[in-house]
Amino acid sequence: MPRRSALCWAVAAPWWLAAATPTLAQQSGAPAAKPPATKVHKYPFGPMKPPRPLPALALTTHTGSKTDLVALTRGKLTAIQLMFTGCSAVCPIQGAIFAAAQRKLAKSMPQVQWLSLSIDPLGDDPKALAAWLKRHGAQPGWTAAVPGLKDAESLFDMIGRRSKDFAGDIDRHTAQVFIADRQARLVYSTADMPSPEVLEEVLKEIDPLKL
Repeated sequence: MPRRSALCWAVAAPWWLAAATPTLAQQSGAPAAKPPATKVHKYPFGPMKPPRPLPALALTTHTGSKTDLVALTRGKLTAIQLMFTGCSAVCPIQGAIFAAAQRKLAKSMPQVQWLSLSIDPLGDDPKALAAWLKRHGAQPGWTAAVPGLKDAESLFDMIGRRSKDFAGDIDRHTAQVFIADRQARLVYSTADMPSPEVLEEVLKEIDPLKL
């Protein structure tokens, strides 16, 4: 496994894997093994106090349209994930989580916007982003976008990853989900790899409106 993918895999929370572990143990007839210690989550999660205004970061979407992050999120409750289409470890799982959550909330919270932001402006373009969405069965309301090369680091600034503490750390490609409110402000960050049920609970707590 390439080093980049291996490091990406290290940040994945095991909620989806843990569910399968008992079944594997039962099939083998062996006693369930003690799960390995998971990596300590070193990034903050929970409500952001105070809310953090999003930057007007120039983006190109999967349709080829030009916009910016503030314009794309203002007036919408938005779930944001960082990804890149060349990632073969964590990102496909992140895509599956968004797909499951979007289906789950399609009727109860259709106002939610799902936004996948690429951290790889050299490797991702509208065609690659569109193919990534199609692969995950994205429905209307799910957008993928990528910044220009000079603005890519601003994504890490946005979520607090470009300090000296994170310099050169690929773990900045977090598997968290960030929630932006209708005022285009980050108001919540989840732990790594939140389940669709956790996302539903968080989104409904932040914005209970049913539109």
